[in-house]
Amino acid sequence: MGKIQNIYDNNQFYDEYKKMRDGKINANELIEIPTMKSMLPNLQGKTILDLGCGAGGMARYFIEQGAKNVYAIDISQNMINEAKQLPCKNIEYHIMAMEDIDKIDKKFDIVFSSLAFHYVEDFKTLIHNCYNLLNDNGILLFSQENPIATAIVYNENVSKHIEINNKRYYLISDYNNISKRNLDWNVKDVIKYHRNFETIINTLINEKFEVLQIKEPSASKEAIELVPKYAYQTDRPYFLFVKAQKK
Repeated sequence: MGKIQNIYDNNQFYDEYKKMRDGKINANELIEIPTMKSMLPNLQGKTILDLGCGAGGMARYFIEQGAKNVYAIDISQNMINEAKQLPCKNIEYHIMAMEDIDKIDKKFDIVFSSLAFHYVEDFKTLIHNCYNLLNDNGILLFSQENPIATAIVYNENVSKHIEINNKRYYLISDYNNISKRNLDWNVKDVIKYHRNFETIINTLINEKFEVLQIKEPSASKEAIELVPKYAYQTDRPYFLFVKAQKK
């Protein structure tokens, strides 16, 4: 199994990503993070593994909400450097690919991941390792790009949608083509992996997780007022959120 693409240490990509995130008016801040926070269990006294921790915003939030400690990993040196600029007691940051988490010699009450699982090729092994790292009754909570959004294999002749009578219709061709996607996002050939709902949910079930909750939220009225195009998530959600429990 190959390692995840370390795109966040591509300085051109990272600079563009920083501009997007630093503005605070983006889908992460307005939709993804609020939804993830709403799905978290009580964090008081909990030990948490944060997979793909990025700049450490959620890791710090966990401590603020009473978590005992956070073990936060990211493959990107840029991201870990940024996270460490705001040091927080009881957070350990490590440069590590998600494919290597089986080497962690700890157990956790919660395994958390924000918009990172779609970068990993071997989803089955990832979920298997998450299960093994959890204490009994532990929670796995992750977000990823919605399969409806990742399905299409784009090229220069394919658009994301068509307009008919002022209504936007999104394309979902290649939905059952479970494979790598090469996308142009800030730079060329950003690698992500498309999986349909059947693959995602059945992998969790087969690895002995109980699926507790799934969300595919649309943007709030307040978010749409800030970014009008978010209204189109009524037709095609950006994200998928899954909460499961080790039994």
